[in-house]
Parts: sequence; structure tokens; C-alpha cells
Amino acid sequence: MTGSAADASEAVAGPRPRTPGPSRRLRLVVPRYGLGVSGGSELLVRRLAHALQRRRWDVEVWTTTAGDEATWSPAFPPGDDLDGGVRVRRFAAVSRRHPQLFHQLSRAVFRLPAALRPETAWLVAQGPFAPALVHALATGSDRPTLFTPYLYHPTIWGLPAAPHPRLLIPAAHAEPALGLRAVGRAVAAADALWYGTEEERTLLEAVQPVAARRPHAVGTVAIDPPVGVDRDAFRRDRGLGRYLLYAGRATRGKGLDLLLNGYALLRRRHPEVSLALIGDPERLVAPPEGVLSLGWLDDEEHWSALAGAEAVVVPSGLESLSLVTLEAWAAGRPCLLNGDSPVLAGQAGRSGGALLFRDPRGLCDGAGSLLADPERAARLGEAGRRFVALHYRWNSVVRRLEGLIASVAGEGWAERRTDRP
Repeated sequence: MTGSAADASEAVAGPRPRTPGPSRRLRLVVPRYGLGVSGGSELLVRRLAHALQRRRWDVEVWTTTAGDEATWSPAFPPGDDLDGGVRVRRFAAVSRRHPQLFHQLSRAVFRLPAALRPETAWLVAQGPFAPALVHALATGSDRPTLFTPYLYHPTIWGLPAAPHPRLLIPAAHAEPALGLRAVGRAVAAADALWYGTEEERTLLEAVQPVAARRPHAVGTVAIDPPVGVDRDAFRRDRGLGRYLLYAGRATRGKGLDLLLNGYALLRRRHPEVSLALIGDPERLVAPPEGVLSLGWLDDEEHWSALAGAEAVVVPSGLESLSLVTLEAWAAGRPCLLNGDSPVLAGQAGRSGGALLFRDPRGLCDGAGSLLADPERAARLGEAGRRFVALHYRWNSVVRRLEGLIASVAGEGWAERRTDRP
């Protein structure tokens, strides 16, 4: 992702006023949506929806009733709702998922040769299974529809069913499911692709070559740090000294074992340093010594937690874009990133705001070096802050989206009727 003089001037002067005109129309389709729903794609969609609504777009979010990604248990009633000024339409997720059974099923399925895999059965089990959503897309209005992420039922079945134009934010990372034939068909059904990073684009085009034949843009999100964050408030309110911070889902797939093993090594050298886990409503039942599992925070405390951390750790090797990394840099703090992720390595290289690790010892050593040299940590954090301020602005994101839709729908897409004849 590259910046421009327009991006830099926006950071100083703020968004330029729009000339009154027809509303831009967009439907966003995501498996889960709402305040308190954690997950990178879910947070991205919510922020994008509100950023577009503030710019007088006519935005709808179509989603399911699920709140918990592990089981797809309902957290919201079906029907229409409002999230601020954004209209939300929820469809029932009609089956539940048992995490352990699904994990065993996945291991068995992906040990089979590709030609023998029961893809449809696995994808239905993957969920969230919402046939009413797919039916509504097939019979709905002709406004552009943007789907994310690539792997779930609303995207795999909904994308081919929806009217054109159809866009996809893949949120792709290197995992066996990316190579499924059904994923290739969904990518082929997209009129255009919108990537979080260049590394994500390279990966998807390598695994699903049809992606290279679709128009694309790179850069899906902006970061709006609040002004005047009290970096001592989180530490003071929680009774903490120095701490590392992890924000996200507390699952093995997100590198939790690597994080905890690295912290255990660090604690032998620095027993005064805590590890705070935030962002996942499912807290660890019995966190190890020194680990605080704090769950979901409101926005004010979230930003204070970022700003007060010695470093923010992202241990996952499976990323398409790390929002918390960008937030940490916006708060002026350095990051410790899993160098086995091409996306995280790319973000670190472009920003100069992070150290990389690949195993628990590397995480321990990187954290120890920042703890021992606060000035170095501050320099890394400042480099990250400048990088985010220059490259992650909403005006730039919206221009990319407008250009991408216009490339497949034509310049007059805003004036088109919202209902089919």
C-alpha cells in the first residue's frame, strides 16, 4: 500500500467536503456483525460501514444472527436493526457447530486427496449456514454487494447468487481451505477483488489463478485514533506495571500457544512484566501466572491499553491484514510480529515499527530487548505512527472503493435504481 500527497494533506486538513449528489449504494455481507463482535473482518466491515454512512452513502449490512464464531450460537434476533445510522438485516444461522467435532472433521477432510474431499459437506459444517440470506441475495436489489471473508457460507454461496456487481475482500491467508474448488468458483464469481495487502493478493493469485484476471485494489481500512489518550489509565485502573498486550481471539489458530510459551520464557527474566489478553469475549478459564484475560473492552479502554503497552504482540502466522498492528502504531507503540506471516513481515518492513519473531525464544528475546531499551521501543512506535498517519486514511479507502465499483459497474452506478424491474 502506498501513500500520496493527497493522503498526507488529509491527515492535516481532514476530509474534503463532498459535492451533493446521488447517494452511493452498497450492501456489505459478513457472517457476524455488531458491537462486541471480535474478529478482523467483522471489525473492518463495521468501520467501513460507518465511514461510508458518514459520507452519505446508502449502506446496508446483511449478516446472520451468530455472535460466536466457534459455534455460531445466536447473539442477535433475526430481522432488521440499526447500528447507528447503518441498516442491518440479520438472517438466522440454522445450525450450530461443535468446535472439537469440526476440528476432527477438518483434519480428516484435508488429509484426503483434493478430488475426494467432500467440499460441500465440510463447507456446510463450517457455516454459518444461512440459506435465507442466500435466497434474499438472489432475489434482492441490484446495488453493488461486497462480501468478506472468503471462507464462510454467506460468501461461498451468496457471492454467485447475488446480482452484479459483486466484490470480494478475501481476507485470505495460507491455509488448506484456500485451495478448495468451491473457493475458486466464488473468486471467479466476483467482479472485482479488494485486498488488505499486496502479500494477500500475491497469495490468492498463486493459489486461485482466476484471481489474477479480476480488477483489484489494495487498501481496505483506515485507522482513526482518538485524541488525548491517557496512556497510563489502563495500567492504573487495572493495577498493572509494565505489560505486553495481545488483542484478538484466544485460539490456537491465532498463535496463542506461541504467545504463552514465549511469555513464559520472558517471565523468567522479567517476572514484573504482565501479559494482558483483550478483545475475545471467551476468556481463558485458567490463565497462567502473569497472564490477565480481560475480554472485551470499550473503545476508550481499548486505546488506553494499546497506548500503555510496552509492545503489542501478534503471534498468528495466518493474517491477511492485522488491524491491531495498525492501531498499536497509531497509538505510538511498537509491535512484535510473527515473521512466518508474509503479511506481518511486509507490514513490519514497510513501517519500520516492529520486531519479528518465529518461535517462543525469538518472542522472548524481542520483548526483552524492548523492555531493556525504552528509547528504541519509542522510536519503533513513532515510525509506526507516521506510517499509519500517512497511508491509512478514510478518504483514500473510499476513493479506492469508488474506483473499483466504477471499473466493473460503470460511472453511473450511484444513480441506478435500488429495486429490480
